[in-house]
This record gives sequence, structure tokens and C-alpha cells, in this order.
Amino acid sequence: MTVLAHMAVGAAAGSLVGGRGAAFGLGLASHVVLDLIPHYEFTKIWLEACAIALLFGAMLALGLGATPVFWGALGGVLPDVENFLWRMGLIRGRDKCFPGHNERLSRWLPHGRSLGVRHAWWQVAIAAAAVLVVLWGTSRIRSA
Repeated sequence: MTVLAHMAVGAAAGSLVGGRGAAFGLGLASHVVLDLIPHYEFTKIWLEACAIALLFGAMLALGLGATPVFWGALGGVLPDVENFLWRMGLIRGRDKCFPGHNERLSRWLPHGRSLGVRHAWWQVAIAAAAVLVVLWGTSRIRSA
């Protein structure tokens, strides 16, 4: 799954709970679920890394750093840091620790197989639905 989809779903999961710790945990859990689904992954990792850095920077600039939405997004994205390091050649695949990323652990929790770019529309739909959940959750909180 693209890191952007992980970020959106993690943020949505975080928006459903009140605390930062629970939001972070739900973000991590959402990463596992999304990784089980066969999906497309960007080959230009620098592009995704820049987009994620900009989005987190924007969230911090908007004062969202202490919100469950931010912490859910962080939990959703954090496991892919090891994938980034692996793709950069800085760690070996067997040294990754997150379930579904580690070669030894993938027997019990297999990572979804890679699909071509034409399958990316699923991730767009998932991310768009996640953004709607975040918007619904934040508007619900503001109106209460």
C-alpha cells in the first residue's frame, strides 16, 4: 500500500478515538490490515517521502500535532520507515521487524502481493474514504 493511503487510513482511525496512544495503536493496526491487501507500491520512494513530509509538516503548522488524527496518521506511516531504509539499502529484508514486512514473519502475516499501477485506484478510493471519515469526525466534534 502506498504510504499516503496508510497515512489517510491511520488518520481516520485516530479520529475515531479520544487519546493519542489509542490513535497511534489504531494507526499501527490499520497498517497491518492494509498491507494484507494486494496493492500497488510507488517505485519512486523519494516522491512519496516528500509528500508525507509535507503533509506532516502541514499538520504540525496547523497545530494538529497533539490530536488523535496526527497520531493515528503517524502510527499508520511509521512501519514504512523500515521499508524506506530497506529500499535505500540501509537494512536487510530479514532485519525488518514489522509483521508483514519481515521475511521470516511473513509466513504468518503475509504482505499482499504487488500489483501494477492500474490497481492504484483502490488505494485512491480507500484514502478518499478515510479523508471523509476524518472530516466527518472533526465536524462532529466541532458541532458538539
